[in-house]
Amino acid sequence: MKRRLISIFLVGITLTSYVDAKSTITDRQIIDTIKKGVPATKKLLKKLSIDYISKKDDTLLHYAVRYRKRKVVEYLVREKIVLSEKGGILYGTALQEAIYYGYLGIASYLIDMGTALDTKDNNGQTALHIAVSNGYIDISTQLVSAGASKRIHDSNGNLPYDLIPKLLWDSRKEFKELLRVEYSSKSKKNHHDSFNSIHFNFMNSRIKIRGNENINVIDKKSKIDANSNMGLDVDIAKHSKF
Repeated sequence: MKRRLISIFLVGITLTSYVDAKSTITDRQIIDTIKKGVPATKKLLKKLSIDYISKKDDTLLHYAVRYRKRKVVEYLVREKIVLSEKGGILYGTALQEAIYYGYLGIASYLIDMGTALDTKDNNGQTALHIAVSNGYIDISTQLVSAGASKRIHDSNGNLPYDLIPKLLWDSRKEFKELLRVEYSSKSKKNHHDSFNSIHFNFMNSRIKIRGNENINVIDKKSKIDANSNMGLDVDIAKHSKF
C-alpha cells in the first residue's frame, strides 16, 4: 500500500513538473534553444509538445525555418511534426515562410517531404505565388512538378502568372511557359464565339450610327443648329478596344 502511494505521489510530481516547465518556457527561450541546434531541441521536446503553437501562431517548424536551422527542420520532420500547420508572419505554412525568406534549400526539402502546396496565406497567396513574385524559377518549377496549382487566385485576383516580375530578363520567358494556363478546345471556341458576337454587334451599331445623315461631326469649336438632330460620331479606330 505504501509503495503504491509513493508511486502515485512520484507520478504526480513528474506531471506537475512537466506542466510547470511548459508554462514557464517563454517564446524567447524556445527560439534560443532552436538556434542552438538539434541536441538542444531534443531536450526541449522533453518539456514541450512538438505540436506547440505560440500566441503569435508560430510552430516549432516555423521557428526552425525562420532562423534557417536546416538540421532542426529535418529533425522535427522526422519526429512527425505537422508540416502544413499554418502560422508564422504570413499565417501560411513553413514552406511559404521558407520561400518568403529565400531559404530555397529548406523550401525544396519541405516540398519533397509532402507539405501541402496550395495552402493560402493571409494575402490569399500560395507557395507558388510567393516563389513567382520573387523570381525563383527553380523552386517554382519544382512546385509545379510536385502538383501546385497554377489556377488559384490570390486576394487581389492574381494568378501566379500575373505576378511574374516585369524586369526579369533572364527567365521571364521560362516563367511564362511554366505558368501559362491552358484552356480546353471547347473553352477556346466559346471565348472566340463570344468575341465575334461582341465585335459583330458593335460593328452593326457603328453602321447604324454612320448611316444617320442628321448626325453632325462636332468638336469644341462647332456650333449646333437648334433645329438639327444632335448626335455623336465616334472615331472607332482611335477609341475602340476592339
